[in-house]
Amino acid sequence: MTEGSKSGVVAERIMIEADDVCFAYPGGHEVLKGLSCRIRKGEKVALIGPNGAGKSTFMSHLNGVELATSGRVLIDGLEVRKENLKTIRRKVGIVFQDPDDQLFCPTVFDDVAFGPLNLGLPRQEIEARVQEALAVVGLEGFEQRSSFHLSFGERKRLALATVLSYQPDILVFDEPSTNMDPLNRRNLINWLKASDKTILLCTHDLDIALEVCSRCLLLVDGRIAADGPAQDILYNRRLLEENKLELPLALMTHELLHGILHEQEMDEEHRHIISRFLHAHRHAHGPDGHVHVHLHAHSHEHDHLHEEVDESHFHAFGQHDHNGGHGHIAVPHAHDESGGHHEAAGRQESGSEKDKAS
Repeated sequence: MTEGSKSGVVAERIMIEADDVCFAYPGGHEVLKGLSCRIRKGEKVALIGPNGAGKSTFMSHLNGVELATSGRVLIDGLEVRKENLKTIRRKVGIVFQDPDDQLFCPTVFDDVAFGPLNLGLPRQEIEARVQEALAVVGLEGFEQRSSFHLSFGERKRLALATVLSYQPDILVFDEPSTNMDPLNRRNLINWLKASDKTILLCTHDLDIALEVCSRCLLLVDGRIAADGPAQDILYNRRLLEENKLELPLALMTHELLHGILHEQEMDEEHRHIISRFLHAHRHAHGPDGHVHVHLHAHSHEHDHLHEEVDESHFHAFGQHDHNGGHGHIAVPHAHDESGGHHEAAGRQESGSEKDKAS
């Protein structure tokens, strides 16, 4: 009996564990320099960092494409080494940045069926999995087309389908939204958010990271430089810029439009349009679930759902008071009751902190 079972506590299931992993290519160039992290079952984690940080190299360690020079990588408790690769590759599906690294069959159907076929599944089950995977990526009806006659974006989606069809426990994506048109990018985001898989997104698209992932790993020079809630890291302008990254575009847009709204003269029609764009969000507060929309920011936790809201819920700026100023978890700026704008470099000051500072 384990320690956890004796105490009645169920231990967390760790799906990905890197323990002091170092890796150097044959020429001697060291890429990973003591990387350590753990990813639990069902977590959705963004792996971000500047070019050359080692993101793709780390990903290649998760299914044994590369093996650690020292340290170790474990997948669901099984160490990544040659004798375990067959089992590990059934658990981990990697969608590479270049889809042509994964497509090699004469037709779309054959590419997507390749994984289930190698699992020894019956024909009926293979066909069902192919249809389901193609539906997820929006390629229904493409079964008999040549994979190499598709556009780059279509091949990108097809590469995802080839992984989904054998239903691994862990999905790893290298720049999943690159070259996707807006509709299919949105479909991918919705699927990722709804999935119960353990997901690692390696991406420069920090907007998709912010929307999909609850946790973020910042990889810099072969080591994890920051590990925490996605909002804490992706709102931290100074941390991102120090590591050659920028705030997600959505946050930069909020910041820019908030500045325009409160620092420039404009007619009421344009002011109303910008106000609706910035703050048409539904907020549930307190045990009674009170719902309202306002221009003030709140440091307390709340459900933050982007929905259309009836116009009667809008409060004019400066007319809605919640016992002082607040910091907002969803907009990277703060303002006081008089309308003064404070540029933020990441996390917000709470109202009490601002009172103390003044």
